[in-house]
Amino acid sequence: MAKNHSVTLASNGKYWLARYYDSLGRRRGKLLGPKAELGKRQAMVLCERFAVELHNNPGRADVSKAPTLSQWSESFFALKPDLGPKGRRAYRIAADKFIAYAGEHTRIDRITPATAADWVAKLTASKVPSSEPGSDDAEPKTLSPATVAHYCRHIRCLLNEAVHQGILVSNPFARIRTQPRKIERSWHYVPRELFTRLLDACPNQGWRCFLALQRIGGLRKGESLATTWEMIDFTRRVLTLPEAITKTGQERLVPLDPELFDLLKAAKGARGNLIVPVSEVDRDSDSNQHHRFTTILKRAKVAAWEDLFQTLRRNAVQDLREMLKDPWAVTAIAGHSEEVERKYYLGRIRQGDLDRITRIGGDTQTAELMELWAKLTPEQRSKLLALLRAATVRAQTGTKTGTKSLPMIVDTDAQKRKETVFTVSNRSAPRRTRTFDPLIKSQLLYQLS
Repeated sequence: MAKNHSVTLASNGKYWLARYYDSLGRRRGKLLGPKAELGKRQAMVLCERFAVELHNNPGRADVSKAPTLSQWSESFFALKPDLGPKGRRAYRIAADKFIAYAGEHTRIDRITPATAADWVAKLTASKVPSSEPGSDDAEPKTLSPATVAHYCRHIRCLLNEAVHQGILVSNPFARIRTQPRKIERSWHYVPRELFTRLLDACPNQGWRCFLALQRIGGLRKGESLATTWEMIDFTRRVLTLPEAITKTGQERLVPLDPELFDLLKAAKGARGNLIVPVSEVDRDSDSNQHHRFTTILKRAKVAAWEDLFQTLRRNAVQDLREMLKDPWAVTAIAGHSEEVERKYYLGRIRQGDLDRITRIGGDTQTAELMELWAKLTPEQRSKLLALLRAATVRAQTGTKTGTKSLPMIVDTDAQKRKETVFTVSNRSAPRRTRTFDPLIKSQLLYQLS
């Protein structure tokens, strides 16, 4: 077997060697062990096993000795020059934790699946100090499953690169779970009315733009900090995010909601090139941003929720899904795949969703009426308004008279819809109001359907 794979057993004084040739034809040797401890038959078995290893992974022949953990972590960063500062920091933290456990001089080919599983068990049971401000005497807490999975995912990627380079035959973290077992879907929903209160409580325009770009525009926190005024087309009301600042590395178009557009237009001025100035929102510390946002919530008298910034983006994506009804358009604007959207951004059921089905806890007829009204043409709206006014007069006066013919009502974006009050034949009839009784609502829904 060794002969077929160009691996032969050789002797080097008191040691057994496995002789082979690399991809460039250079002769190499691998130390198998001392002759005092290994017989010739045992050395042949080790030689054949090494031949099988070279057959399964030919790139292993070009690596004379696997690097240590500390050496490979530095080589990994050298092989990933396009890795961003935040990604580099996350990989560094995970690598330092694993090196502290396994040892910096441990070769990466000596790491086994049992070593990986034992490290995960120790991470799960380890205690870390509380990171809440002003809680130095608080009891330590354990790492969350999501944090442990986050560390394991980075170490698996780090060792996967060693597999691709031919240094390792297999990844010892291949069977380690890198996703939490339970995906949290019950995130908090921040209504637009409540979010307006948060904007009023912000200390400056930078924080208003920073939060609005996430909650209304659906941008990530890092994307919000990197946006510039040059990226906004105020004529088309579109924000173009270049591939240099997006997480996916692809250019993305984000349509600006009227509320967001007005906010950005009011904030534009002699404020520099960045929409969120460095002097108004700190970029160096995530904990500082978290603390400032918590202060804004207290000022607005709003209870804080988990994942303060990520929740804003989730709310924006959910609003986009309800507005567009097109998964492809939502993923294109939000900048993630449909799989990620189904896994992390959808699935939360709000009370309003339950009320639409159970018909409890809300004026479902009015909601349904407004939804159907938006689908009608101006001619159909004018006709239905005439029927509604006649029904209102009959219900309030008991007469059987109707209304005069009404002109067509045209809806425009520049002005609000104006409804003219027309004189009915009975002069004693009261003026029409916007409060309809349930009977009239039912009649109008019947006409719309």
